[in-house]
Amino acid sequence: MKKNYSSLLLLWLLLSISFIGCTDHDIEPSPWLNDLETVIGQGTKTTVEGWISAGLDEEKTKQAFAKSGNKSGLFSSLKTAISIYDQRVYIEDWDQIPGIEKGNYIANGLKSGISNLKWNNPDLDLSAADAANFVDAKADELPAGTKIYRVTGGNPAGGYWTIQVPGSVGDVIGGTAVRPAWNNFSKFYVYQVPVGQTLKVWRGTTAAQQIADGVINPFLAGKAEQLFIPFVVRDAVFKSLVQEIPLPW
Repeated sequence: MKKNYSSLLLLWLLLSISFIGCTDHDIEPSPWLNDLETVIGQGTKTTVEGWISAGLDEEKTKQAFAKSGNKSGLFSSLKTAISIYDQRVYIEDWDQIPGIEKGNYIANGLKSGISNLKWNNPDLDLSAADAANFVDAKADELPAGTKIYRVTGGNPAGGYWTIQVPGSVGDVIGGTAVRPAWNNFSKFYVYQVPVGQTLKVWRGTTAAQQIADGVINPFLAGKAEQLFIPFVVRDAVFKSLVQEIPLPW
């Protein structure tokens, strides 16, 4: 019995020593990151490891660099990306970008601008560039008390809004066809039409968009209702009434 106990104790000590010797500091970093740092320069490995810790898929990142003919350019693009969704576009991690649709992109936006004869003001026209973001669009005046919403990381008083509160980032990326390169989806704003006033807008169905230039599949299908507020309407008073509120997700 004593002999068996001594053997078990010796085995336990050996395993303990082996475990202690195998700390995180002794684990070799991924060889591909070492190779990448050799190509791009010192600090590359630490930066990429930070992206992976923040949620970027390591295998997709590895594959993207492996097939890239310009590794420094890809690294720079990932470094200047405005969000992790934007980074995922660069590494083609489509499964981790909410709201996208698999299939070939087909442009379905309007081909020309629209005027509203009742408004009789060319400054309120929907330009051809903005009309291309709609499948259909009509002039509308939102009554007092109406609330509209905007998710952005940039201009709080920009042109595109929704009447419906988005339920997720996917609703913004997919439903209103917002490329991850255009928006970091970090802030949420509301505007309420003041008492005794109306708000002139263009209202209609969002057209499809490419998720990035040169990418045909997947794409952003759109289909949600969106609003466009002409620039002249977004004056100083309008801007002063835009308020930031907590993100809805």
